[in-house]
Amino acid sequence: MKINDKIRLLREEHLYSQEQMAEKMHLSTNSYGKIERGETKLTLNKLEQIADIFDLDVVELIQNCDEKNIAYQVNHYGSNIFSSANNIKDILNENEKLNLIIAHKDETIKRQQEEITLLKEMLNLLKSQ
Repeated sequence: MKINDKIRLLREEHLYSQEQMAEKMHLSTNSYGKIERGETKLTLNKLEQIADIFDLDVVELIQNCDEKNIAYQVNHYGSNIFSSANNIKDILNENEKLNLIIAHKDETIKRQQEEITLLKEMLNLLKSQ
């Protein structure tokens, strides 16, 4: 099943109109309609919004959807990275990669903070002499 079809079915099961979904997602009705028609790639942010509306986890929402219209956008060192996922396994792999990137960033920040502290101490020593 395609993700856009699953979203439409969930909306209909919950008796929401497209207008109500658009309002809940802070979108125009036309923009929301494009989601259901599969005319737009879904970002993780949009998937999270939709999952929250239906009281689901994102994984539950995309489970059993064999689709290429899910896009991830992550800001990594000032540039945007976009990738597509075909299934839940790809999504979990992508998530693992992103978590490694975040861990590396955190380690780099920690090292830089330690260097700054050391440089401040050295500067204070030089000033006192």
